Amino acid sequence: MNLLFAAAGVGLAVHWSGGELRRFERLAAEDIRSKLHGDARQVSVRAEMKGPLGGLFGEVRRVTIRARSFSTDGLPLFTEPERSKRGRVQDLRIVLDDFTLRGLRIEHLEASIPSCRFDLGLALSRKQIRLSRSGVGTGRVRILESDLEQFVLRKYREIKRVRVRVDRHHVFVEGYGEFLVIQTNFFVIAKLAPVGGNKLELTDAKVFFDDRRADEASKRAVLDTLNPVVDLNADLKLFGAIQLEGVRLVEGVLEAWGKTRIPERPPEPSPPFPSSRESGRGMLYPSLPHAPSP
Repeated sequence: MNLLFAAAGVGLAVHWSGGELRRFERLAAEDIRSKLHGDARQVSVRAEMKGPLGGLFGEVRRVTIRARSFSTDGLPLFTEPERSKRGRVQDLRIVLDDFTLRGLRIEHLEASIPSCRFDLGLALSRKQIRLSRSGVGTGRVRILESDLEQFVLRKYREIKRVRVRVDRHHVFVEGYGEFLVIQTNFFVIAKLAPVGGNKLELTDAKVFFDDRRADEASKRAVLDTLNPVVDLNADLKLFGAIQLEGVRLVEGVLEAWGKTRIPERPPEPSPPFPSSRESGRGMLYPSLPHAPSP
């Protein structure tokens, strides 16, 4: 019996080491690509099995997902805890280039996440990657000043015109705004710091209105409008995928880094309760069933 299991394991390992593994990578890439937007989008998946019997036991040394030139309204990859955890990925690597996430163009993002689990049965039968558990790893993101500028202009209705520069560990924001207490040209010199793990906020700021230093109340009105510059969860719908730990501002580039993980898939929103018109009963709530007659 042990010899039979060993022979089956060797056969499956050989099967996965050749054309079948390449087929899995291709179909998995197509599955991820279907969740992204853009005619020029490119996705690739590469898997490295762990040892000669890795295919038998679902042991994968590394899965690398690369994608570029796409846009998305949210994360294309979540964990689904209810799925099987038979498959194991020692290192999940994600490398994304030139993509737009909910209106913010990102130059480069990379993450390495250890100790992930996946649904092995689904991977074998349908060649799909469905994670059931994520470890906690590290990640880094790079955003250009011009893309941050466009994001600020779209995000804040109060900002009518803006120019953003990133240099010498500071961000320089210049433009015209219609704030709660004043309508004016403004100029802000500040640092950009991670707050609460999921926000980037202007700190140690100096605010000027038409070349004059703003008073404290006016300064606060501007900063309250601009902060947070980016909220990873509210603005980008990352659901805690990144916990920011540091930021670097230099030569037109914002770099941020921190802990990364694949978050659990959020629950689907409940459908709205049918109105009286939709129910056809002429009342807000549907009638309860009548008790049977004795």
